Amino acid sequence: EEYGQSLIADPRAIGLMAHELAHQWWGNRVTCRDWTHFWLNEGFATFMAAAYRERRFGRDVYLGEVEAWRARYERVKAAGKDRSLVFPDWKRPTSDDRALVYQKGALVLHELRERIGEAAFWKGIRAYTRAHIEGSVVTPDFERAMQQAGGRDLSGFFREWVYLESGV
Repeated sequence: EEYGQSLIADPRAIGLMAHELAHQWWGNRVTCRDWTHFWLNEGFATFMAAAYRERRFGRDVYLGEVEAWRARYERVKAAGKDRSLVFPDWKRPTSDDRALVYQKGALVLHELRERIGEAAFWKGIRAYTRAHIEGSVVTPDFERAMQQAGGRDLSGFFREWVYLESGV
């Protein structure tokens, strides 16, 4: 009821609904093979909710969300709790772990979008989704789709942002 009231008061507060609807594609139709790649569900849903709000309410709304993700990620990083988005031990996630898969995961998608450009980014998202619909994925599946769409090696980007050069 409280969420419904917030939507009536401000239609831009649709983030939760958009996030859960995004899971129809990234989380349900294309899902992570196991919890170690959970960011492919939650980072995607967080990012796609913001992308929807960008399309509906404008770029400034989207960039506000990006800055909120960045701020949350920077707090985790400053506390020395940054880690690979491919979690080897996702058994008892902390609040900081969740911030990584949701906010850092979404931030990675934003940064990748900025790096390879609009057309290549959305082409890669479509190719990744279509190739893995009704299937399970791991992070290298996404990396390959984005490299093909971008027409360049993105291994350095993924080492820095996703794996933290952990050699995963």
